[in-house]
Amino acid sequence: MQGAMGDIPTSYFISDNTTENMDAKSHMAHLDVTGRTSTLQSEVSTRVEEQKELCYVQVTAADIELQRMWCNFVLAEQKYEHEDSDKKRLHEERMAQIHQQFSQGLQDRLLPPNQNVLFFLYCFTFMFIIYIVKDLVFYFFQNHHQFSFAIVFFFILKGIFQD
Repeated sequence: MQGAMGDIPTSYFISDNTTENMDAKSHMAHLDVTGRTSTLQSEVSTRVEEQKELCYVQVTAADIELQRMWCNFVLAEQKYEHEDSDKKRLHEERMAQIHQQFSQGLQDRLLPPNQNVLFFLYCFTFMFIIYIVKDLVFYFFQNHHQFSFAIVFFFILKGIFQD
C-alpha cells in the first residue's frame, strides 16, 4: 500500500489552501535563490520544513483513511458472507425438516392400520402374482406350440437322466 502511495503526487493529498501556501513559499524560495535576503531565506526554509511535515501528516492521514476504508470493506464482505452462509444453513435445515416430514407422512400412509389388513394385503398380492403367472404361461403355450413342447420334452429328459 505504501508503494502505491508513493506513485501518487503529494498535491493529490494537499488541500487547495495548502497548495496556495506552497506556491507562495516556492515563490519565496525562488527569490532566495536569486539572492534576495538571508533572513527571507531562513524564514522560507523553516516554512518549507513545516510544509514537508504537513505533507507527511496529510499523507499519513490519507493512508489512515484508506486503511479505514479497506477495513470497512473487509468487515462488510465478511458480514455478507456470514449472512449468506447462515441463509444456506437455514435453507438446508428447512429442506431436511421438510424431507423428514414427507418421508414420515408417506410411511404413515403406507402402513395399514392393523395386522388383519396387512395379512389381507399379503394374501391378495400373492394370489394376484399366481394369477398373472398362470395367464402368462397359458398365453405362451397357446402362441408357441412347438417351442413349448421342446421345453417340456427337455425337462422330461433332464429328469430321467438325472435320476
